[in-house]
Amino acid sequence: MSGRQIKRRGFTLIEMMIVVAILGILAAIAIPAFVKYVRRSKTTEALMNLRKIFDGSVTYFEKEHANRLGAHIPKQFPGQGNLAPGETPGRNACCGQPSGGAVVDKCLPENERDAWDHVTWQALSFGVDDPHYFWYNYVSTGVGVSSSFTARAHGNLNCDDNNAFSTFERVGVGSPTGGVVGGAGIYSRNEVE
Repeated sequence: MSGRQIKRRGFTLIEMMIVVAILGILAAIAIPAFVKYVRRSKTTEALMNLRKIFDGSVTYFEKEHANRLGAHIPKQFPGQGNLAPGETPGRNACCGQPSGGAVVDKCLPENERDAWDHVTWQALSFGVDDPHYFWYNYVSTGVGVSSSFTARAHGNLNCDDNNAFSTFERVGVGSPTGGVVGGAGIYSRNEVE
């Protein structure tokens, strides 16, 4: 080349500061949105399991039942009175589970071996075999067309101590035709806390 040199130019300090500021603004918007998206994806578990509980309730209600003497038992949902299960696997039990020397924020099946053995969960053919974020509750009352049930899922998706749990609820009632009528929708409160 001739005596001319090509002058290389880098970024100025102001240009670098502008880039850093833009990245900071994007991160301030994107990170909370991502965290909320992750929490919302966890709620799918509750919705699917409430559907399983609802289906188990319909199956149980529509089936004919008899006592030990063979006498017909009127249509009803399982879990009335003393047979209602408590919160399974337990209230806010999923946070801080030990797993292979680490701590995770899911309920792990190996830590809840007998949790789903309750007679009501068995009658509903319901149990959770995979790691999960929610604990479940089932309450029923009445006989025939006066019977009803409420299935709930609660979760502490951010594992904080403020007791503001995600709550999902599905209800059903006995119908005069011998079936079950229930809200097609699911009630929710503090969906992603």
